[in-house]
Amino acid sequence: MVSESAGPDSSPQPPAEITAVLDNIVQDWEGQNAFAEEYRRITGIGLNIVQPSHQQYMNKLLIRLSSGELPDVCEILPEYLPQLVSEGVPVPLNQYIREAEHLGSVDPEKLDAVRYKDGTIYGVQSRDGGGCVTYIRKDWLENLNLEVPTNWDELLTVMRAFTFDDPDGNGRDDTVGYTDVNAASCDWYNRAIMLDAHVEIYYRDGRWVDGFTEPQMEEALRRLRSLYIEGVIDRDFITNTTYSARAKVFNGQVGIFTYWANHWARNLYDRTRKGSDPNARIEPIPAIRGAQYISRVAPLLIITRGAEDPEFVFRNFIDLQYDKGPVQKLFTYGVEGYHWKMENGEMQFLINELDPYKVQYTKAYVPPDSILNDWALPMPLDPLVKPALAILHEDPYQERLKVGGDFYEKYYLEIEKSLKPEILAMIVTGAYTVEQGLSEYERRSGELFIEEILSELNS
Repeated sequence: MVSESAGPDSSPQPPAEITAVLDNIVQDWEGQNAFAEEYRRITGIGLNIVQPSHQQYMNKLLIRLSSGELPDVCEILPEYLPQLVSEGVPVPLNQYIREAEHLGSVDPEKLDAVRYKDGTIYGVQSRDGGGCVTYIRKDWLENLNLEVPTNWDELLTVMRAFTFDDPDGNGRDDTVGYTDVNAASCDWYNRAIMLDAHVEIYYRDGRWVDGFTEPQMEEALRRLRSLYIEGVIDRDFITNTTYSARAKVFNGQVGIFTYWANHWARNLYDRTRKGSDPNARIEPIPAIRGAQYISRVAPLLIITRGAEDPEFVFRNFIDLQYDKGPVQKLFTYGVEGYHWKMENGEMQFLINELDPYKVQYTKAYVPPDSILNDWALPMPLDPLVKPALAILHEDPYQERLKVGGDFYEKYYLEIEKSLKPEILAMIVTGAYTVEQGLSEYERRSGELFIEEILSELNS
């Protein structure tokens, strides 16, 4: 951020630029420069956007922060907040929130969901957290005279048919029933297979518990191992990134996939048609019996101690996003003439000509389906997105911000991001039996102080 400067007879000048490290903003090839220029035109403030690659975003951000190269504001995954608070990176926002001009239009529950035990708020959710729902190739169901599955037995029947019964009718053995992301290590993506089992630490009946040690996890691991042996799930799901998993759906290799209930409902539909079959219909389905979709805590916007004027950054970057006017329109829809246009009195997203699939833009930073306040949207929601949102909101499990202590900060991410995916993959591929894998997890998680972490969360 440009430093304040003042001559001998002048008052201090406000910062001329805000530096923001962001993940979900439009990328360079999607008009990021046009976005920043429009922000300057509206506010008079420069916006320097730094955007590490999505797959390495948090690692790159943490390296930047640890080196002392602190931006004014950055977007973080909520599980990293306790670590950053312990390192003194974010500044408390309570006073700024109380005095905010626009943030009062945000549902207070969205702020309370990220409040520390002492009442401090260090970050504001960048959008409604949303969640994932299961999508299915409806045209494949019709080709095989199958109905939308409503329970596990029906889902298993569909997965087998999608794998072995040539659902696309091309005469080749080139499809599989289901794919997942990174060994099902993140609970958002795996509800259809895990059902009521949670891989992660989660909040149940008033306490934080380790889902990996619950009885239903043993049953879920046996299901997953059986599916892998039978070959009805993508064998690469153990190492899939979101990108590689999506690509298999787009290319017509996979018939069932759990992903975000937002603009991705449109993306999955359109890109599958362009990538594999112009008649493809991929549609969301309700959670099967025994499963429950998850409503997550969204990535957070924090202001760092590197900001010379945190109040200025808060007012002009965080609070102003909820003005129900030009800035919120910019952060939601982007730039008129670049991302959207008016036609016959209605706003319409434009086609991104640089996208290989030539699809419409769907958002600039905050997707229209994920706004946090009560703004009356100037553009109707996509008719493909509405059903996905309705299904997600039927009866989701609501995540909460986890706030632990020293043990949590040091060991939680290693358990969730490294140990659990490793154990799960070893069980699925047969290197461990279910019993051996769970025993190994108990031993190694004990060495990483899992009981102390749970005690801190529940204190």
